[in-house]
Amino acid sequence: MDRGWRQWEDLPPEREEELIEKLARFFTSRGIGTLAKMALEGGGPLTSLFAKFYLGIYGPYFDFLGIDEYVALLRKRKNVEKLIKRIEELEEQISGDH
Repeated sequence: MDRGWRQWEDLPPEREEELIEKLARFFTSRGIGTLAKMALEGGGPLTSLFAKFYLGIYGPYFDFLGIDEYVALLRKRKNVEKLIKRIEELEEQISGDH
């Protein structure tokens, strides 16, 4: 991402929302929403802690792999909670459609 954002900064709120939506749709469209929720919930505060730690050390590599924004997203526990909630909403929609 080359829009003036740096790995040590928070993502702009609108980009956080875009990534949450993209990830939630990715997980639910592949039928792995429950697995994703378990991984995110099971990590608890550790998910955010590891995201902070690894982005600090491996930031340039994450940038190269194109996952730096996703790791930055998970630094905030609030975003992890939003992602879990959005996965649940999409799963309910899918269940309601069947």
